[in-house]
Amino acid sequence: MKLGKTLLLGSGVALVATGGAQAADLPTKKAAPAEYVRICAVHGPGFFYIPGSDTCIRISGRTRFEYVVSRAFDKSTDPSSFFAVGRIALDARTQTDWGLLRAYIRVDMSRRSGNNWFGSGSAARGGTAFGFGGGVGGVASGFPSFAGQDTQGSRLQTGLGISDAFVQFGPLTAGRTQSYFDFYAGNDTWFGITDSNVVTQTLAYTYTFGSGFSATLAIEDPKERQLNPIAGIAPVGAGGINPIVATPTFTSIYPFAFSPFAAPALVPGGISYIQREAVPDVVGVLRVDQDWGAAQLSGAYHRISTSGSTVVNLQPAQVNGVLTGGVVLNPAVPTVAGGYGQVDGNGWAIQGGVKINLPYFAAGDTLYLQAAYSKGNISYVNSDFPSTFTGLANSIGGTTFSTYDGVVGPTGRLTLTPAYSAMASYVHYWTPTIRQGLFGGLQHVSYSDSIRNAAGFAQGAACPTCVGSIAVNGTFYNPFNPNYVGGTQYNLGSNVIWSPIKDLDIGVEMMYVRNQLAHRVFDVNRGNGTLIRDEDELYGRLRISRDF
Repeated sequence: MKLGKTLLLGSGVALVATGGAQAADLPTKKAAPAEYVRICAVHGPGFFYIPGSDTCIRISGRTRFEYVVSRAFDKSTDPSSFFAVGRIALDARTQTDWGLLRAYIRVDMSRRSGNNWFGSGSAARGGTAFGFGGGVGGVASGFPSFAGQDTQGSRLQTGLGISDAFVQFGPLTAGRTQSYFDFYAGNDTWFGITDSNVVTQTLAYTYTFGSGFSATLAIEDPKERQLNPIAGIAPVGAGGINPIVATPTFTSIYPFAFSPFAAPALVPGGISYIQREAVPDVVGVLRVDQDWGAAQLSGAYHRISTSGSTVVNLQPAQVNGVLTGGVVLNPAVPTVAGGYGQVDGNGWAIQGGVKINLPYFAAGDTLYLQAAYSKGNISYVNSDFPSTFTGLANSIGGTTFSTYDGVVGPTGRLTLTPAYSAMASYVHYWTPTIRQGLFGGLQHVSYSDSIRNAAGFAQGAACPTCVGSIAVNGTFYNPFNPNYVGGTQYNLGSNVIWSPIKDLDIGVEMMYVRNQLAHRVFDVNRGNGTLIRDEDELYGRLRISRDF
């Protein structure tokens, strides 16, 4: 019996051992090896390979805080304001047999209040704004309202904008990026300066000659350049379609042709044509980049057209001061179906700039010099400091400039507005962590005497008994109106930035602005009792910014 149990137990042990040996011989399924992120040094620091692909990507961003103070002439506005921004950027690059394939996108999210509406023209136009807390057109419950401006003039805005979104494939660039016309583009300034700084939609081809020389031909979105309207002047006579018939009382004080249509921005009833996108802007660039710096010559073509667009700011027609029930159009301007005014013109611009590296003063020192001239599109000479040069009164300053890309005279002829600008910017590193920028610029906009005379603003014509103004149907008109005045704006500023840690900037900037008009005007913030010609403005900004 014991022998049988021993044999049975031994057989079981042998069977288990045999089964174990056979199981050890069977193939096993191993876990997939972990795929670690690999550094992609070929494109620079911060790039890594997307797992499972040959594309390298870099993730970067920014957080920024700003506080702005200003010398407010208009007491209904805020003299100080806050600003916060968050930025996320993705840069994906792949080496191909056809060259580098790149896709880049940068998104900015911001919140701002009060008069913090400075910066580049791109920043002023970019994104979709929503105001909260009882703004005009909104409700106090916090639902969004467009613009978000309260009755006291203070503003609260949340913005979301695509700063860049483009594809590069070899010499081709397509998407949203900095205009190829631009050179300095507000490089060292925070408030901006008198130069072109526009982010736009473009399709460009760049040919590289070698030794740092290149040439670019691009078509760009003209809408990004249509910052200013086209003004219109209606003829005055004895016809029923004229806004006001020259009565003896009126002509005895103003012995010249005067039209209330001469003030599209300030006087109710002025003609302001909406620019349409007829053809793309065409930009050509010649550029050289060397160890000493860089230089660029830019040229641009901009088509002005109001084809099929409405004419805004129309007033009821009047005959001898009596309303007729119709609306007033400029009869000398061709019309299309619906009574829309149509004018066309060919604007253009040219710009030259140079950047000089100055390492013998200190490592990182640079000097920028730039000048531009345009006819028919003011943004090519100044889109980087738009807060003062507007067709309306500046909410901070007391003066105003006429910034119309063109003016349609009584004969229906479109006169393109000439303008020019120049700027200089120098950055010096006092220490590797402390740098200072010093920059200055000017812009000049002018209108011919023929336009001013046609608009009723002939020099020397004034009302001897009412300080140059007269009331017509309850509206004041005067030869000192700022429309078609033009003038020169001067900018001078400096900033000091401390970078105790890499990519951390703590700095302050001061900006002085002088508006010098070509003719005296009434101070738009103090009524028709004060005539001014010059004005000084001062702004300050504190900035704390971290890039990563």
